[in-house]
Parts: sequence; structure tokens; C-alpha cells
Amino acid sequence: MQKRRRVGLVVNPTAGGGSAKDVGTTLARRLVEEGFDVIGLSALSAEVALDNVRRQVGEVIALVVVGGDGMVHLGIQAVAETQIPLGVIPVGTGNDFAAAARIPSHPDRAVDELVRRLADGAEPRVVDLLHVEGEGVENAPARWVAGAVSAGLDAAVNARANGMRFPRGSSRYVIAAIREILGYRSWGYRLAVQGVSLTPPQRSQLESFPGMLVGSPDARNEHEVTWEDRGALVTAANGSTLGGGIRIAPNARIDDGSFELVIARDVGRMTAGRLFPLMIAGAHLRSAHLRAISGRAVTIESLDPPERGPAVYGDGERIGLLPVRVEVRRRALRLLA
Repeated sequence: MQKRRRVGLVVNPTAGGGSAKDVGTTLARRLVEEGFDVIGLSALSAEVALDNVRRQVGEVIALVVVGGDGMVHLGIQAVAETQIPLGVIPVGTGNDFAAAARIPSHPDRAVDELVRRLADGAEPRVVDLLHVEGEGVENAPARWVAGAVSAGLDAAVNARANGMRFPRGSSRYVIAAIREILGYRSWGYRLAVQGVSLTPPQRSQLESFPGMLVGSPDARNEHEVTWEDRGALVTAANGSTLGGGIRIAPNARIDDGSFELVIARDVGRMTAGRLFPLMIAGAHLRSAHLRAISGRAVTIESLDPPERGPAVYGDGERIGLLPVRVEVRRRALRLLA
């Protein structure tokens, strides 16, 4: 059995209300018809599936995941900064990374495209990932994130949505957000953002935000921006959406070498309730209560006691607690898209 014909396949059996199993079966059959050997790496838990992938990743020409952003998150832990490309068939509650990568949203079309690219030997697309490290990261020295790292109200929404059985689909995130807004909280933050390029109007806009300081330009004409205050939202976004299409960072791109850091002040429950519909439409950044900063790395620390600080989530999965450092790693993922 030649390595050049082996493809690893991981399916989340619960994704898409269970439809991912049929999609995975169809994909495996199509790959076999094209002459590939399919190695099934799925398991009843994400931890076991990741162990399976890590043991076999050196023996395959590609890894394909079937599911939502959580499956993308699993896959990149094994293939980031390797020559093994990742294929994604979006069948999940949140398919934000697939949308950012312009992978067809319908599973049948995504399967057709993926099989065609593998059969033709098409060159993978290279995109960025976020690398998260620090003493707050749990169960690993560091984690890779494809979409967004959240540490605030957005992370609390993720936690609540993950614990909900109903409804299915992206509306789960909306309902979780409404419930978290009703129980509004804020947290104390200290942020330091590196690699920030600013025009004079952009600098003026940042400096008008309470608690924010902009350092002098360095040799690359880039700034370090710091922020210390209480806030409700801190999100470092590699792609433009989270939660199944909520446009948290409309200007973020997965291949531009930077993230969009979106922060919100301690706005209170009423203002948070008014801002959330704007966020769904991507119109929230016009508010004086928010700022977006394009940067390459950020250190996020909590000013609250550990038991009261915010949790950190990435791609909808728990990463740990603060402090963490988030850095863009350019061209870290070879993507079959």
C-alpha cells in the first residue's frame, strides 16, 4: 500500500444531526472509486480521534475532516506547519472556517470539490492559523486555532451553546448570546498588541478609546498598542465570522498575515443587547464602545482573580483561562480548498 494513495478521514458522528455519518460514507466511497485508500480515524471522543490522527498523520497524503469548526480544530492540531494538507467537509453547527475558506456549504458540492482536487493532484492553498500559548492553556503547551480566539462575553456564549442540546444549528449560538446578555458580566483586561500598522486617523481613533495607549513606531513603522480597562468582549479573529455566521470581524481574512482584535468596553446589559443585532450584520464596529485592531500578536491578561476571570475559547472549543498569547503563524496550514 503506497503512502501516496492514503487519505485519513475523521467524521464527527453527531454533526449535522447525525447526517455527517452518511456524508463521510459517501466521501469514503468516492475516494475509493478514485483509487485512494481511506484510513478511518474517527472515534467516540475528540481526544481519541486526535490520538488516532497523530499516530497516522505521517502515513497519509491528506487528512479530511467531516463536521463543523470543532473538527477543523481537531485536524489542525495534527497537520499545522506540516506538508499534510487538510480537507474540510462542512457539516456542523458552526462552519465559519469553511465559509472563510470559501468551501462549498452544501456537503455534496464540498465532497465533489475535494475528490476532484485530490484526484487531480491540485496544489493546496496556504492560509494562516492562530497559535495560542501561555500558562492559561489547558492540557497542552499550546493550541492551534483556525477561526477566532475568544476571551469574554463571546467565550461565555460558546460555553453556554456547547452545553445546550436544543435547538440545533447556528440559532443555538443566538439563543445562548441572548441568555448571556441577560446575565451580563464584564472582566478586567490588560492587552498588549504587537505588529500594528496605523494611519494617522486610525491612531487617533484608537487613542480616543478609554484605557488605550499607542506606542511609538518601530523600525518597521509598526506600533505596540496596549489596553487596560474593564471590558465585555475580546476576540482575536483570523476569519470574519463566528457562531455560525455572526460577523464579529468583517475585515478579517485567513491569508493576510494578521488578525482582527475586536474589543468592547464595559457597556452594560442594555447596550450589549443593542449591539448584538448589529454584530450579526457586521455593523457593530461603528459603535463608540468598540474598537478593532489589526495586529500579528497579542498578550491577553486578566486583572480579575483567577476564579473570576474569563475563559478562553478557540473555534468553539475550550482552550483554558487567561493569560494567553495569540500569534498569527503565516502560511501554517495547507488547505484543500
